Amino acid sequence: MSVRGKLLDYKAIINLATKHSKGEFNEVDEALILFAGLAYFSAHELSLIKVEDLITDRGLIVIDGVLPASFSATGKERYFFIGDNTYLSDTIFKVIEWRLKNKLGCLDRSLFAGLDPKSKFFLKDNGKGYALNYKNRFEGDTVTQPLQMQRKFKSFYFPEGVTLTTLQNSFIENVWAVRSRDGTFQAIRDLVGLTGLSKETLRTKCIREKASIQDVLENLYK
Repeated sequence: MSVRGKLLDYKAIINLATKHSKGEFNEVDEALILFAGLAYFSAHELSLIKVEDLITDRGLIVIDGVLPASFSATGKERYFFIGDNTYLSDTIFKVIEWRLKNKLGCLDRSLFAGLDPKSKFFLKDNGKGYALNYKNRFEGDTVTQPLQMQRKFKSFYFPEGVTLTTLQNSFIENVWAVRSRDGTFQAIRDLVGLTGLSKETLRTKCIREKASIQDVLENLYK
């Protein structure tokens, strides 16, 4: 995969997330890492996703869904998959329990697992959501940046070369590694739906370039 940065397989992503579930971190931190690495959630999407997007009124975890274009920095809607009895569904339950325990954004009834459906799913320790900041390049500018969520990821203890962006690129690489066995056309098509990226961008990310002899030799000693 012709992308700079350290890419992780799904086991390494899970292990990294688990390390951020205790001590100075908590269940929300673990979930943020898993959503980025196992479901391609961006800082924008993590900041905007609501309880009702992930939990039904009966308190069930959604299996899959579509994120609206307004959630994405690319301005395109995309499909996301949580699954049943997966690491992602388990981490959602953990966040629910953490919020109920700390009484953050809760209801006095059992709908939506006891959480306010309109509240942001990922909350800070003080119960507030991660706000978006306006760029304010000119009067009336409506472009926003997820600065608070980006700062959150920078506070994590990641190995050198691992960032929110490389977690997302790891998702692309891991899907590509499995789906491309059945043909590159279908793999790219699947990734377009899962990421909202264009075919051209994904081809650049996924199709490996021939490494030079110098690159091969340098990688032998890393």
